[in-house]
Order: sequence, then C-alpha cells, then structure tokens
Amino acid sequence: MKRILTLSMKVLLTIVFLLQLLQCQSNKEQKKELPFTTKREYDSVMVETHRAFLKRENAQIETYIDSLGKDFMRSGTGLRYHIYEHADGDTLKSGDIAVIQYKLSLINGDLLYKTDTERSEHFAVDFDDVESGLHEGVKYMSVGDKAIFILPAHLAHGITGDQAAIPPQSTLVYDLHLLAKR
Repeated sequence: MKRILTLSMKVLLTIVFLLQLLQCQSNKEQKKELPFTTKREYDSVMVETHRAFLKRENAQIETYIDSLGKDFMRSGTGLRYHIYEHADGDTLKSGDIAVIQYKLSLINGDLLYKTDTERSEHFAVDFDDVESGLHEGVKYMSVGDKAIFILPAHLAHGITGDQAAIPPQSTLVYDLHLLAKR
C-alpha cells in the first residue's frame, strides 16, 4: 500500500512539473518584442501618438460644436465654452465657493452625472478636486449664468477617467448653471 502511495505521489509531482513547464513555455511565446530600440525612439512614437489623439479629439469637438450651431469661445488651455443665459451676478475668483447645478455627458451625448433639480453642488474654485476645466470655466461666468463647457480630456479626467462612469481619455460636456457664490 505504501508503495502505491509513493508511486502515485511521484506520478502526480511529474504531472504538476510538466504542466508548469508547459505554462512557462506558453508565457515565453506570448512575450512580444517592443518596437523600439532606444528611449528616444520610444519618446518620439509617444509624442506622435499623443499629437494624433489631440488632432482627432479637436476634430470631434469642432464637429460637435458645428452640430449645436452656437458660437463657442476657446481659451488658451483648449476649454470651449458658450454662455447661453447671461445674468448680472458677481463673478468668481480663486477661493470662492461656486454653487452649481449641472448635467455632465460624454461628447456623444451619453449622460454621466447630473445634480438633482432641488439640490446643488459646490466646490472651492481652484482648490477642490474637480476637473481643472470646470475650475477655469466658472471663472468666465457670473452668478446666474448658464453655460456649456466642452472639456478636452486633459482638462477633465485624462488617461484614467474617474474609475466609475467616465472612461479614460474622454471629452466631457457640462451644461452648467452657476446658482450662487459663497
């Protein structure tokens, strides 16, 4: 009986060893050579890839703006904004608390987030953890204004998205009402 158990153990260990060996071989076959031979070559490819992404994103934004038929302003950072309802309220500066209601969607129209009609959200301009494009955009508004902001990915959540509803490298559209300043 002892001999059968020892033999069974040897067979089992041999099978496990062979399976691991086969797994190692398949992992080696899956590895691919990088198409770069130097860091400079890698950097060059990454820069060109990013330029191509920005060109596609810009064309997508321009097509979206054309479809709306409205005049948008473009800031130096690439934020596009259109204030469609003007009020005579105070403007915001760094450190002010912006009280807002909004709808946030992808540029294709998919709704991501929105505030409840009876509620609002607030953030400290230039300090709270919201999109940098939102910080910039509210400073172009007066209290009471309504605006549309188009945030390129670099002014939104960049290459990571928000790890929830916003995908990586997404262009975002805010339809925003600046309710108050605190």
